[in-house]
Amino acid sequence: MSARERPAKRLRVTIVAANPFEFDSRFLRTATTLASDGHVVRILGWPGDGLPHDEELAPGVHLTRLEIDRRISSALRPLPGVLRSVLSRLVGLDPATTVLPPETPRGADRLRHPLRRLLEIVANARRVGPWTDQVVATAPDTDVYHAQSLIVLPVVRAAARRVSGRFVYDIADYHTEAARLARMPWVIREMVRRRERRWARDAAGFLAVSDPVADLVARRFGVERPAVLLNCPPAWRPDEPGPPSSQRVRESAGISPGRPIVLYQGGFSVDRGVEELVSAAEERVLRELDAAIVFMGYGRLQAFLDEAARSLPDRVYVLPPVPVDELLDWTASADVSFVGQPPRTLNQRMNLPNKLFESLMAGVPVVVSEGNEQCRLVTAEAVGRCVDVDSPSAIAESVGALLRAPAEERLALRQHCRTVALTRYTWDLNASGLISLYRRLSAGSA
Repeated sequence: MSARERPAKRLRVTIVAANPFEFDSRFLRTATTLASDGHVVRILGWPGDGLPHDEELAPGVHLTRLEIDRRISSALRPLPGVLRSVLSRLVGLDPATTVLPPETPRGADRLRHPLRRLLEIVANARRVGPWTDQVVATAPDTDVYHAQSLIVLPVVRAAARRVSGRFVYDIADYHTEAARLARMPWVIREMVRRRERRWARDAAGFLAVSDPVADLVARRFGVERPAVLLNCPPAWRPDEPGPPSSQRVRESAGISPGRPIVLYQGGFSVDRGVEELVSAAEERVLRELDAAIVFMGYGRLQAFLDEAARSLPDRVYVLPPVPVDELLDWTASADVSFVGQPPRTLNQRMNLPNKLFESLMAGVPVVVSEGNEQCRLVTAEAVGRCVDVDSPSAIAESVGALLRAPAEERLALRQHCRTVALTRYTWDLNASGLISLYRRLSAGSA
C-alpha cells in the first residue's frame, strides 16, 4: 500500500472487550486489520484462568487483561463481605459467581430468580465506574476506543470523554433484542434501549454484523447506517481451492473411520440449538447412519453436554475449544456443520455468526435454523439446509439428507461451499468498511 493510501494520522486505538480475549475472533481480526493499516492497537480484556496479564498478539497489537470484579454479589457493595455472602445465598446465588446458571428455576426458587436477575443488572451498572477507571489508567493516550457489546458501551463512552477521545460502536449482537434481556419485562427493556440509544449517539462511527442489523441501528438510533462487517474468517489455504481434508476431530474424539461427523463448534449457550441437537442424536435417522455428534467449544451448558456424552457414549462427544488459528482445520473434519440458533429473538433472526462462515471456508455444508438471516444466505448460496431447530426430528432428517446424498454430490457440495467462501466471504473482502471508518476518523484528527 502506498503512502498516499495510508491513514492521514496514525491513531492509537484501544479495543475494550467483555471477555478474557481467548477466542474472540472478530475482535482479533479487527485489531490486526487496524494494525496492518498503520494504527497502534491495544486490547483490554478480562482475566482468565491460566492466562497471562499481558500478551503481544501480533505486531502492533498488545493485550492487557484488567482485574475487574465481575461477581454478581458486587451489586451489594459497600456491605461487608460476610453480609454480602449471606444475602447472596438467601437468593440462591453463589457469592463468587459471575454469571447466572442456565437452568430454569423451579418450584419456590422461581420467587428468588427475579432477585438474582436484579442483582446481575445492578452489578453490571455499578461495574462501569471502576472499569472505566482501569481503562483510562491503562490506556490514557487513546484516540479512539472500540466496543462491540452493550455492556462495554458506557465504559468506552465515559473513557473517551475523560481523555477527549472518541469511540466506535461495533454492533456484533443487538443486545437489547438478544438472550435473557429480550425476555425481561417491557419496561426494563425499554429503559435499557433508551440508554443505549443515548450513549450510542455520541459514537464517532458504527459497524454492524449484518445488513438487517445495520438497517435497524440506523432506524432506531437515528444515525448514519453502519458499515457492515461480516464475521468472515480470512481466506484459508487460498492456494488450495479444493475441499480441505482433515482428521483432527476424528482422531481427538476417537471416532472410527467411516462414521459421519456432525459438528457444533462455538459457545455452549442456551438458545443455540445445543439441547435440540443432543435430542436429535437419538433419532432413528442419525442412529441408522451411525453419526457422531461432536460439540467443540465452551460455555454455560458444559455440564449438560458432559452428562449427555456420558448418557450417550459413542453418540455424543464433547471436545474443548481450540485456538482460533487452528479452528478451520478442525472444522474441516466434519461432514455437516450444525449452526443452529433458532429465531427466538430479533437478534437471532438478524445475526450471522462466525461458525456459519467458518464452516463454509472449511468446505462443510451447514444446517441452520429457518426464519432468519442465516437461512436467507444459506438458501441464496445453496450451501446447506434450513430446519425448524425446535424439532429434533426435523434436525435429524435435514442432517440425514445431507449425509445420505451420493458421494459425488456430497463432494460437489463441499467444493461449492469452499468456492463461495473464498470468492465472497473472506475477511479481506468484507473489511473495507472497517478500514474506511478508521481512515475517516484519522482524517478528522490530522
